[in-house]
Amino acid sequence: MQPQDEHLIAIVDAILRYLHSYPDATDTVEGITKWWLPETGCWDIPTVQAALARLEAQGLIHRRVQADRHVLYSR
Repeated sequence: MQPQDEHLIAIVDAILRYLHSYPDATDTVEGITKWWLPETGCWDIPTVQAALARLEAQGLIHRRVQADRHVLYSR
């Protein structure tokens, strides 16, 4: 497994753990990066977006575009 694959899996796992603890959570990719992921990691927006896309493809999260074009993710 490539290091970037492990990094992506770590982000997916962290997002799922967060949603397990806070099932009604909704946020942007920036908010997810800042608030949902452990402070001990070095998280970048493109990798978090890839993790969110993977979770969306699996039907585990929903992506919603607001009228102001902000994209929100939730369970």
